[in-house]
Amino acid sequence: MSKKWISAALLPLISLAPLCLRAQMEKIPAEEVGAAEKSLKELVSQPTLSPIVKNHLIRVAGKKASPKQLVNAVRTARQANAADPGRFVWYTVPAMSEVQYLPDAYPVDGQYNAPVRIVMAQDEYEPGSFVIYPFEDLGKVRLSLSEFKTADGKVFPASDLDLKVVKVWYQNGNGWYSYFGDTGLKLLPELLLNDEDLIKVDTENERNYARITEKDGSVHYRWISAPLQIDKRIGHPTYKEFCPFQPMRRNFQDAKTLQPVTLKEGEFKQFFLTAHARKGQAPGLYKGSIRIDGPKGGCGIPVAIRVLPFELPKPCAYSDTNKPFLVSSYSYISFDLIMYENGGDFELAKIQFENTLANQVAHNQDMHMVRGNPMQYDFEFTSDLMRKVGMRKDYIMGGGMFGGGQSKSVRRQHARAQKKYVESLGYKTAILGYGDEPGAGWVVNQRDLFSDYQSAGLLFFIAGGDQVFHAFGYGYDFFNTARRPEDPEATRRWNEVGHAWVAWYAVHHVGTESPCFNRRQNGLAPYLCNYSALCNYAHHYGPYNDRRETYKPMVFAYGCGESVLDTLEWEGFREGLDDIRYATLLKRLAEEANASPSIEIQHTGRAVLQFFAELDPAACDMAEVRMEMIRRILELRTLLKK
Repeated sequence: MSKKWISAALLPLISLAPLCLRAQMEKIPAEEVGAAEKSLKELVSQPTLSPIVKNHLIRVAGKKASPKQLVNAVRTARQANAADPGRFVWYTVPAMSEVQYLPDAYPVDGQYNAPVRIVMAQDEYEPGSFVIYPFEDLGKVRLSLSEFKTADGKVFPASDLDLKVVKVWYQNGNGWYSYFGDTGLKLLPELLLNDEDLIKVDTENERNYARITEKDGSVHYRWISAPLQIDKRIGHPTYKEFCPFQPMRRNFQDAKTLQPVTLKEGEFKQFFLTAHARKGQAPGLYKGSIRIDGPKGGCGIPVAIRVLPFELPKPCAYSDTNKPFLVSSYSYISFDLIMYENGGDFELAKIQFENTLANQVAHNQDMHMVRGNPMQYDFEFTSDLMRKVGMRKDYIMGGGMFGGGQSKSVRRQHARAQKKYVESLGYKTAILGYGDEPGAGWVVNQRDLFSDYQSAGLLFFIAGGDQVFHAFGYGYDFFNTARRPEDPEATRRWNEVGHAWVAWYAVHHVGTESPCFNRRQNGLAPYLCNYSALCNYAHHYGPYNDRRETYKPMVFAYGCGESVLDTLEWEGFREGLDDIRYATLLKRLAEEANASPSIEIQHTGRAVLQFFAELDPAACDMAEVRMEMIRRILELRTLLKK
């Protein structure tokens, strides 16, 4: 691949930070509105302007358009003035942008009528995105994907391309920027849907509704954003409180493929295309298009997918490229919880559990925290599902059976039995959870118990603050610290001891919708600050009602029918870990280059190490860093004759 092509592919992926402030919060100055009114009249009088665009401007001028609608119409018309654009234009936008692409928000970081470009390694999922602006009401239109081929005939399978519409719905008033709750609601882009009508949004009354389809085919919509005073029920015994809406019943299900979507005049609508290059996918430039067909004709949006000539490894730690970077989350997901949410349907629960775990693996989370003790009735069945979908086979995280009041010999005998049981399921060992955010005194009092179980080869994790390190930093195997992921001081002492995996949580908890923010929090920020694991709170299926006062619902993926609904923030999580995977490969190549007898190759490898050392984990442009890592990987592979 040429450096020139990489640079071109980078442009639509870079998020322009100063412009992100103009997203939902954009205020149109009075002078800009006045200038837009004047420009509108001038544009309408131009003989070269497309009749479709001209009629759109006339309709905007003739109705009580908001300042944003007026300015957006002029902005798009100016760009469409040079040629006949058809009945709509599109803007290729960064999939991981900080900008909120709302119906009335001009895509300030978009590229007008540009191809959707995706650059990816083998064994990677990678997204592209675009926003459509119609010049007239187009009704329901169907989007479909053409065949994707290289110039020499290699094919990118259609089954590995997934096109979805981004649903804008009402979320918490602090949404996108914070996980703290607010009493109000606001429109936010979040859900990735195949059927946009699964959720109905009432903008006049600020309400969300879920479509329920009964066995007899009858359809009704349920209000799912009611005030908390009328939206409570008794919670699951281990999962606090749920809203009454239970999305994991059979009557609430997204379509299997993208359904026709409504394009309204003057309203922007975002779409999300995810490509999956499997192991062994032939490298090359695959070209195709997204066909858009409706009652008034059709058009195609060009797409280019560059598959790179290398495969991404599993993520490993920055300080040690042979130490696996473990990825889990605090989770209550179990058969018990799922059946509580699906009405007691065990056969459906098996499908939902497996699909949930498979979705986690596809998003680079390959460990599932098993609640309760590892000898409970469904543990073996759960571990079978985990292995089936491709989760880790060396470590399993979960609770344990402890005998703190028993004698040392009894505890050790019990620990050996647990270890043998875990090994019989195919695992190397278990990382057991015992205690949560404890004081130093509690940790000191449990040292003997931990030692007895560790003597059998079991490991321990815990979450907490600095007091845990002071009391038993030399003993814990996995520590989850309530510190910022871009704080290198949070990991320094643990890494100097050199034994434990170190993860972060709580700053922020899950809940912030911005994919850009989630990418940094779960990618380069913790990686460069020498964290060696992820284990935040939480992942869960809901609730769908975002009305909250202290904390927003901590949701990455929403429960729905037989599986989950993906979100922009969940895609950001995956991208962050892919950044770590690219960095792992590049750092390994740099270490290999540093051992070369060639001083030229040594310098190239050391330059990579300097590149990492100079990155600011809290502020570096992640899309730019990704492309620079790709450039350097290709350079080192050439020098090392890979």
